[in-house]
Amino acid sequence: MISQAKLVDLLKSLPAVHLELLDLTWQLTGEDGALDPQKISFHYTEMEKAIAEAESYSRSTREMVQCLTRLLH
Repeated sequence: MISQAKLVDLLKSLPAVHLELLDLTWQLTGEDGALDPQKISFHYTEMEKAIAEAESYSRSTREMVQCLTRLLH
């Protein structure tokens, strides 16, 4: 079993994650702050890639949480 202190140190060593979806969302908003359908249509391929990246990160994070939960219990 891993100690909580060692686990915290390990988690601190993980690199920061930057999701393209966050940047892309700002680019796709109109002046009123809402998502602009025309911009979304124009950047559809980029949007699909960014969503896939975010979904993959989400799955990996869920898996990591499950592993950590098992280690701590």
